[in-house]
Amino acid sequence: MHLARLGFLVALFLGVSVSSFAKTCSSASDLGDFVIATYGDRIEFDVLRNGKTIGEHITTFDVGTDGIRVLSRMQLGITVFYIPVYRFAYESRSHWCGERLRELDAEVSDNGEISKTAVAMAGDALKIERNGIVVEGPADLIPTDHWNPRVLARSAVLNTITGRLNAVTIERCGAGSELIESAAPRGQCYEYAGDLQTRVWYDPAGRWVGLEFKATDGSAISYVCRACRANPT
Repeated sequence: MHLARLGFLVALFLGVSVSSFAKTCSSASDLGDFVIATYGDRIEFDVLRNGKTIGEHITTFDVGTDGIRVLSRMQLGITVFYIPVYRFAYESRSHWCGERLRELDAEVSDNGEISKTAVAMAGDALKIERNGIVVEGPADLIPTDHWNPRVLARSAVLNTITGRLNAVTIERCGAGSELIESAAPRGQCYEYAGDLQTRVWYDPAGRWVGLEFKATDGSAISYVCRACRANPT
């Protein structure tokens, strides 16, 4: 009798907990609505080095009853006389509840050297672990996956390649930087300065449509969106 009553109370408690969690972490958020309306289920880029295609970056979205799940993958390869001399692979899996990042796992293979970053909610902060070192970041931290234009209002970002917190200022680019080849016709350029230097483009709807930065060897790396001239249906 007591066990049956206890089982009923546990089931009732779990039911309330699950229901509460579903309301807290669901597709019913401004960010979830933005993803559905702006990206659909994916956005794809060709990655160019000094104007030559060397790989691709694909981000996919799954907006459901447990929030937003995002998978970003990048594959790059450089050859010299048809001989592979450099390989880079990146994968980031993130889970968003409402407007905030709940957890993230990123792995980088830089010519065979592996590094990993793990992020998880910890009370009113985010716990960030990389190679055994743990630091805390603000709960509203946004990673450098670039698909979320809310990052433009931040002064710090999580660099998912290095696993470090980067202090940045993000401002509109100067004259002559409004467009990049094959990107959206009215893409607006924003420039990162501080711990991270890069340029990123968004169209009027806030959709990420381009990226440009200097690699460590000084070469110019750019992202060219494969289908960004018209809004997705």
